[in-house]
Amino acid sequence: DRDVTGVQTCALPISDGELVIYYGGWDLPTLRTSAVGKPRMWQDQTWYDSYNWKADPGYYRVHLPVPQSNCRSWNEQVKLLGPPWRPAPVAIAVTALLIHLAETGNDLLSSDSCRCGEPFSGRSRVALNVREGRVYVDYRWDDNRNEYVWLAGCRKF
Repeated sequence: DRDVTGVQTCALPISDGELVIYYGGWDLPTLRTSAVGKPRMWQDQTWYDSYNWKADPGYYRVHLPVPQSNCRSWNEQVKLLGPPWRPAPVAIAVTALLIHLAETGNDLLSSDSCRCGEPFSGRSRVALNVREGRVYVDYRWDDNRNEYVWLAGCRKF
């Protein structure tokens, strides 16, 4: 169990790349300054503070990454998800990455990146990767196909 913004939570592995997490409705600045986020998120990243990216609190199944979603455009990636799965909001994906890093020390993305549900500008998407053992939030991933860019997917239950 790890303390994420005052809530004890854990990432329970279900299958390869799929976790069950509890997400409490927190945003990225709150995650960054939490007990689990301070050592595992880039502290100098503040560009996203004004976006207030959140999702509904609750338990989620999270795929990080969605299998076979690399080498595809955004639309092609999303088509891989069947209902009730959807692209993961960045706050849910970051929570899953942080908890998994804290519990195992392993990067679920294996140094690759994953697109999240939030668009940024034009055809760009918010994306995540792990650099030097810490979660990095990126806003530069366009819609191009790339073998190193996967999709983050989730479903609430």
